[in-house]
Amino acid sequence: MYTPQYPGPNQDMLEAQARVCTGPHQTRPLGKKPSDGPQPDAILETVLDSLNGQLGHDEKVSEAQLGAFFVAMTLRKYFPEETQWSPAEKTAFQKYLPSLLSRLPKEIQYLINPEIVYIPNNPTEAIVVSALEKILQAKHLSYEETRQMCEVILSDKVKPALKAAALIGQRMNRETYDEVRGYLDSYFDPEQIKAIDVDNLTHFGQPYDGATRYFRPTLFVAAVRAALGEPSLLHSVDEMPPKNGITEETLLKALGAKTDLTLEQTAQLITDKAVGFGYASQREYSPGAYDIRELRVHIMKRPPWAATEKALQFFSARKRNYMVIGYYHIGYEKPLLQMAYERGFHAAIAIKGEEGTSHYALRLGKPSTPERMAVNYSQGFRHIDGNREDFALDIDPKTYGFEYKVNPRPDSVNAEAYTEAGIAALSGEKGHIYDRILLNAAMVDYLLGISPDPHEALKRTKSVMDDGSALNHLNAYIIGSQEF
Repeated sequence: MYTPQYPGPNQDMLEAQARVCTGPHQTRPLGKKPSDGPQPDAILETVLDSLNGQLGHDEKVSEAQLGAFFVAMTLRKYFPEETQWSPAEKTAFQKYLPSLLSRLPKEIQYLINPEIVYIPNNPTEAIVVSALEKILQAKHLSYEETRQMCEVILSDKVKPALKAAALIGQRMNRETYDEVRGYLDSYFDPEQIKAIDVDNLTHFGQPYDGATRYFRPTLFVAAVRAALGEPSLLHSVDEMPPKNGITEETLLKALGAKTDLTLEQTAQLITDKAVGFGYASQREYSPGAYDIRELRVHIMKRPPWAATEKALQFFSARKRNYMVIGYYHIGYEKPLLQMAYERGFHAAIAIKGEEGTSHYALRLGKPSTPERMAVNYSQGFRHIDGNREDFALDIDPKTYGFEYKVNPRPDSVNAEAYTEAGIAALSGEKGHIYDRILLNAAMVDYLLGISPDPHEALKRTKSVMDDGSALNHLNAYIIGSQEF
């Protein structure tokens, strides 16, 4: 299990952060109504109690929480009138600010009032402070500034408050395309992408926080596609707080596979025709990113990395590279697809799937509208005769013979139950798990342009599930990983 390293976080402060550490039109000012959530005076009193040592270790307001909350309050001065400070917030700050300034660390004082001179502790911290000078004015950074800032945030030489302030501040400012690129490349240098000995390769990017409601089919989809001669690369972590859901790594561990492979070892499994897919753990490809997982708990809102890390590329195939990205929050899908296009991917899909994944639900529900994207909404591009062809559509399972009145959930949500159900499906056992793997594998190959007809894609996918070929590839991966 994941063991927290920071004190706190304070739950009342987290609730306040959930309201104010968000976008110009989503922010909910504190204290608009006496009965509406945490009141600003109570929050500031909690901060003072924490600073004065009056709260226990698990109740303290952490440095990261202070950074996220106060950068949000400063940035809201640039927001539209309806999301700027409420009268109650103004009154509370006028009352408590002298006490806060006498107790808060210098870096927090700087976040409250950027005119205060803050001298960084070291050259590494100075990079983040330089970025904050723009962020605190609601200005944007260049690609290089963003990437450099993110790379030093991954070190242990920057105070948690400054890390949190930079991440939340930039999220609230709504990242530009260059900033999204900077976040992505700070995790894994694109110059490290290695050519490997396969004709085609598909990168699957799922949210690293895992699944807590629906079956996680990506691993089994990869085994199915391997049996069809379509190699895949998966990447994630063992556990990502605060959701701590089931990930591909969780499932691989439950199956007895090794999950601490280097990228070179992962490439060997992908290029092994008996295996045909691989998994990369964040622990191996970016130890610094793995080490700051807890920061995500304390800043409350998902940092930009939670979206961009799904578009990482580790390897390059000889002929065609594909990418499949799951997303929930609208807005990130377009820059992520654009980056895939600019990097030469032959085709890419962004899918608004279950729990922010690329996984299709077995029932569509209400179709998408210009104002609302439904679960199963898919958009992407393909290269056709040297031209870019964009597409966008809902995938309705009913069209392909999947008749479900409700979208089914598994009876048990744990790695053992998921692996047992996945193996049964790859052994030909029919049911909603079988249908989920079948639908997802077939629709991905259809939308990427690998299989030109969706019904033919379903037919060939079904064949390797029923004859045991897909299960053979999964077992070969388990055995192959153990040999390293």
